[in-house]
Amino acid sequence: MKLIQVLEKYKFPSEFIASYEQTGIVDLYPPQVECINKGLLDRKNILMSVPTAAGKTLMAELCMLQSFLHKKGRGLYIAPLKALASEKYNDFKKRFTPLGISVGIAVGDNDSSTTDIKNADIMIATAEKVDSLLRSKASWLIDCLGVVVLDEIHFINDGSRGPTLEILTARIRQLNPNIQFLGLSATVSNARDMANWLNAELVSSKWRPVPLKEGVYFQDKIHFKDHGIRLVDNDSPDDVSKLTQDTLRGGGQVLIFVNSRRSAQAVAREVCSTVSKHLNPEEREILKHLSEKIIGSKAESTHLCQKLADAVIHGAAFHHAGLKPNQRELVETYFKNDVIKVISCTPTLAAGVNLPARRAIVRDVKRFEMGTGSSFIPVSEYKQCAGRAGRPQYDDFGEAVIVAKSHSEASTLMERFVEGESEPIVSKLNEESALRTHILASIAGGYVYDIQGMFEFISHTFLYHQNPSKALFTKIEQLFAFLAKEEFIQQSGQRYFATPLGALTSRLYIDPYSAITIRDTLNMLKPDDTIPEIGMLHAICCCPDGPVIQNVGKKIAEDLNMFISQFQNDFILTPSNWPNLEDFYYYLGTMKATWLLLHWIEEEKEDYICEFFNLGPGDIYRQVEATQRLLYAATSIAHLQRHKHFTFQLENLKNRVHYGIKEELLDIIQLKGVGRVRARAMFSHGIKSIADLKTLSVNELSAIKAIGKTLAADIMNQIAKH
Repeated sequence: MKLIQVLEKYKFPSEFIASYEQTGIVDLYPPQVECINKGLLDRKNILMSVPTAAGKTLMAELCMLQSFLHKKGRGLYIAPLKALASEKYNDFKKRFTPLGISVGIAVGDNDSSTTDIKNADIMIATAEKVDSLLRSKASWLIDCLGVVVLDEIHFINDGSRGPTLEILTARIRQLNPNIQFLGLSATVSNARDMANWLNAELVSSKWRPVPLKEGVYFQDKIHFKDHGIRLVDNDSPDDVSKLTQDTLRGGGQVLIFVNSRRSAQAVAREVCSTVSKHLNPEEREILKHLSEKIIGSKAESTHLCQKLADAVIHGAAFHHAGLKPNQRELVETYFKNDVIKVISCTPTLAAGVNLPARRAIVRDVKRFEMGTGSSFIPVSEYKQCAGRAGRPQYDDFGEAVIVAKSHSEASTLMERFVEGESEPIVSKLNEESALRTHILASIAGGYVYDIQGMFEFISHTFLYHQNPSKALFTKIEQLFAFLAKEEFIQQSGQRYFATPLGALTSRLYIDPYSAITIRDTLNMLKPDDTIPEIGMLHAICCCPDGPVIQNVGKKIAEDLNMFISQFQNDFILTPSNWPNLEDFYYYLGTMKATWLLLHWIEEEKEDYICEFFNLGPGDIYRQVEATQRLLYAATSIAHLQRHKHFTFQLENLKNRVHYGIKEELLDIIQLKGVGRVRARAMFSHGIKSIADLKTLSVNELSAIKAIGKTLAADIMNQIAKH
């Protein structure tokens, strides 16, 4: 089937047809043909369960464009991760803006980003953002929709993001049954089950544009399933380096999947000498500049930055959640541009972005899990990693290779992973935290008014589709009683309504138990008290949405006990008044997170925090982000409870966490371009407020270390407008 025939049949305007002709796409892939034949452009619901690069995005584009062009409504593209949403936004904007189609994105937690999608023809957002809009009763969103694309719908299986995606899907279908759904998924074993839930036609295929060879490597040989044996013969010092060298010789790139961050860093370092041999002079120059960019300023650089830069200069890199978002983005961009040749990573990369390579080496198929020890990773996780092998337009085939350590292990890995089927997708909505959060949101949003109505709504979820049990009704009854007891909802006759606290909690997008933790913490204080900063930070760490650190190693345990002893009078929540803290390991985790935040707001160097707490800069970023969000919630709850005295203190603490500063820097930190390091340098030179800057010249300001003439001039311009 020809693409142009499809476009002409469904009356796409000539300029759109010309645009697609310029892409070079002539023939549709077999899964795409099946998708069209099953009614995608006739407004039928479709679930595509096909491998990476098999044409899902093109089907999403045509579906959304056709809906908008034929006045059926705008398109909403829901991505599970911010990185995926941003990637699609950039692609769609580049393609469709010249055609007069506006593209908007909303991935933030606040309402300021709503305007980015409110007037867009194609809207891209995370599930959490769309859910937040519906909680705010954004009827305009549902009213304007013609089609919803659910990218990576198998994320319903994810414990943290899955419940929101599932509830959101059910909510949209309930509010407007006429909206068309297109679900995009990796190949899963129960795709038919998911299609039935969506009332959708199923397009299921293992066809790939770049054939995939899967095999197991042992003693210099890759034993492929159905593709014979390949000899790997070179003088590299270890198995991974041998496989890497073998790929680079053929002009390919490599992704190496390992089970931990430390391993990712170690493997990147180990393959550097192998990779470096395959760089040309131009690539070496580009990598030198990239390495310098990753290190950044000496004042803000960390050991992890240096390790990454040391690998990058040789054409290798590592990628994991400990890196800052901008560092991960740089690694991804330069890998896509074929300058970085090898990335060693944890499996989160496979799920996070579209980053194919000639060969995917899966070094580790076991991972340590707390409580169970070392165990095999899910087959679906391996398949996700394997699916990254093979670059369209570049490779004739892709190779996914598992590294075995013995003959017996090789046969086991072949049977379990290469020949095995992915586990079925299972709803995670049954978790109590997810249910209580979404029950409150349903009541506060005015979508549900009683227990029966909630149960009727839940009956539209994948959870109920998979397991229609009476026990679920009992659990819903119990959660209604819990929310009423804690004064989030109140009953009037047979109907329930959100209280001001319930409505606020829903808008804040936090777990009701987080709101309880904050409310009760504030109520333990006297109205004229000064909030102990450490006590408040610890209370935030006790929230379900808070930045608790699970692993407390022996190395830090003794110092942590000294910290607890030193500040024991400042803690508001203790094991004696807060039952959750009776779990000793959870208690230590909340304390470790609190101690980290104290280091941060006391202006301890980021590098020291990373080393001391055995975390990456990206971890600190997420800890700070979660804390800010909950301190904003605490300020709102304090205001609702008429604790005006507390709101100013909480606002100051939130700003200190945001910038990582002591209170004395709060005034000058407001200046654009002045971070924690520069603010401290200015303070040390006697500049303690914005007013102090008015007496200085640009030359005097630029003489301060870390403040150049350009920034000094910009600061003085800001002061003039202040």
